[in-house]
Amino acid sequence: MHSTRTRRAFGAGSAAVVAALAVGTAALPAHAADHQLKIFVAGSYQLTTEPTAPPQWGENVFMHVGRTGTGPVDNVKLTLDTTGLDGVATLTAHGCSTEGKTITCDLHRLDYDKINITGSLWLSAVAGVKPGASGTVHATLSAPGAQTGTADFRVDVGAAVFRTKAPSQNKGAKVGSKLPAALEFANHGQLPAKRAIVNILLTTGLTVDTWPSNCEYAVDKGTRSDKNSGQPEPTTHAICTIDGEIAPGQAVKLNGLDLGVGPQAYYDFADYAVFTAEDVYGNDGADLRKLMSFQRGTGAPATLVKSAGEGIPPGLDVNGYGTEQEVLADSSADFEATGGWAPDATGTAGSLTVGMGNKGPASIMDRSGGEGAPHVSVQLPEGVTVTDLPATCRADDYVHGRKSDKPLNKFTCDGVGSSFMPNGATVAHKLNLKLPAGTGPLTATVSLQNEQSTFEDGHPSAVMAWDHNPANDLVTVALRGGATGTPAPTGSATATVTPAPSRSATAAPSATVAPAALPAAGSPSPAAAGGAGSDGPAAGRAAGGSLASTGSSAVLPLAGAGAAAVLLGGAALVAARRFRARQDG
Repeated sequence: MHSTRTRRAFGAGSAAVVAALAVGTAALPAHAADHQLKIFVAGSYQLTTEPTAPPQWGENVFMHVGRTGTGPVDNVKLTLDTTGLDGVATLTAHGCSTEGKTITCDLHRLDYDKINITGSLWLSAVAGVKPGASGTVHATLSAPGAQTGTADFRVDVGAAVFRTKAPSQNKGAKVGSKLPAALEFANHGQLPAKRAIVNILLTTGLTVDTWPSNCEYAVDKGTRSDKNSGQPEPTTHAICTIDGEIAPGQAVKLNGLDLGVGPQAYYDFADYAVFTAEDVYGNDGADLRKLMSFQRGTGAPATLVKSAGEGIPPGLDVNGYGTEQEVLADSSADFEATGGWAPDATGTAGSLTVGMGNKGPASIMDRSGGEGAPHVSVQLPEGVTVTDLPATCRADDYVHGRKSDKPLNKFTCDGVGSSFMPNGATVAHKLNLKLPAGTGPLTATVSLQNEQSTFEDGHPSAVMAWDHNPANDLVTVALRGGATGTPAPTGSATATVTPAPSRSATAAPSATVAPAALPAAGSPSPAAAGGAGSDGPAAGRAAGGSLASTGSSAVLPLAGAGAAAVLLGGAALVAARRFRARQDG
């Protein structure tokens, strides 16, 4: 039911380069004098003592560059001074030129606040280097007339580095119960770690009554993202610093932190990432502190206890520091279709408001990318025309996934607008209609459909796993004659999506093909296993850690930074997906 295909959307990780785009060729005015160039890179990277060849991931330098201001900056160059790596490690950069200890990469035009150049910079320990050796790279980003950006990053060989146990799952968790935090990890480095820094993210349904005194915590209300992206999803972030030596090869587990299963829980998760220091790659703690106000816990301190380490993968992995605890609560949420008709004074036209609401008690995050989250389907009777269609709705001339040879007078409107539908939230869309001449009854049908049910009959045929009352997933609305259906949302719910600006319908058919049969409002659809897998909320892990030196700044998640990448030595741009910790496992 819960697909591993995307379940680790919040896991620590780096951007996956997935598609190449051509560079824009339009002539744009340069404003270099107004620009500050910036380098986004972690403060330190940890290498194994064995020399390594450059595959796609592994011991990359995960770096982004950008500029402040508007407009492009031309003739941008990235210079990497590797003098400080002598006897420690080598740095290579595909597509760049090397002269002595200096690597120069021609980035050409830079017209982004932040763009990924990961994939071209590769670190490798030199043969025979001893564990504990350390060196520094000095990076400079420059262009004529622009303010230069600089950043240093440290390279540690054989240092302590953590690798976590695979994700865990708690099925059938009772609302009101407590679950121990399921984080287990081992030191796969060659030197002992002095402490562990554990970054934690909790989704809406999970709570902590009293945070340990060696943890800081803050709540993100989820309102920083685009207001048009859907319902905001609150999350809780914590940073726990646990002192104590962790020897090479030793496995430990987190002790002293219990998660509460709250009343809004249904499918939730705790995301864990564990690091040896504040500045290492992947640690977004410094960035989180800039964005939110953290407070110190007051409970007994969390500790680490020795464990057998079973299930912790051997070796090192660039994403190995992150894992996840899924919580599948024994709860439900009643989604309902809504519809209301408001005729004008003549009775020949009016507004049909359609939508959906979550009557709770659970808040629903559909992580499957569309397998469960519904949209609103509107079937209008023959002869009714749409005079004004909101931008959130569109004509739907498909039956069971195949386009009809005639218009169906059917429309699909967006559902939650995102993957999250909190308890009490509503969605509404207003369609202006003109009725045909006559006095006979006219009835519109409003139903909830999802990705699977668009290929079958039902409302939806793939019943949402959390919805134990599918009967109200379909309502009828009398446009003329008969009784009016379920009232449209009134705005009294906790969250409402405002319809986008309207547009004229592109087709107003006078003849229709009979729509796919829909069961009566009181008839539940055949139950099927509706999945939740995982494209979670937008607040992901950072692409790197804290930064040092002039011109550098916090490495924020790619989702908010503009997902694109520059290939060094060329002018190609590459679109990058929002990062995730691992692919299908």
